[in-house]
Amino acid sequence: MNEWIWLFVGLATASGIFALLVVLYPKLKGETQGYPLEAIVEPLLLPLIYEAICAAYRMSEQAMDQIGDRIKGLDKKAIADSVYAMLPDKIGDFELTVVKSVVSKERFEQLVQDAFDRFDRFYKTHRDHFDEQFGKWQQTQAPAEA
Repeated sequence: MNEWIWLFVGLATASGIFALLVVLYPKLKGETQGYPLEAIVEPLLLPLIYEAICAAYRMSEQAMDQIGDRIKGLDKKAIADSVYAMLPDKIGDFELTVVKSVVSKERFEQLVQDAFDRFDRFYKTHRDHFDEQFGKWQQTQAPAEA
């Protein structure tokens, strides 16, 4: 009977340790890669990220002008994400090889998505203002009545 108790105590202990590791692993791993340079390099990428988002919107305007259809959200995201391959040789004081070792393509894509989400929240928060501005512009575009 004593052996059974020790077996159950061992199983309970092993299960507890396993559960603890399951909970702690994501926290230990963290969302960042753990490089101290991330906090310095990622903000340096923001201007390029916003340019990437604007380029995707500009291409959508071009698509509307030329073929009468907009580029859809996931396609715009892919366009913005593709800027990772076009990063300049130097960003701030850092060589491109350092930047890419600190910020992976997947992390860059997440930074693009985060920046877009901030823009989208701003737009939605101030939607009434932008609708008013559009209405004013639309009135100036109406043909003059005779």
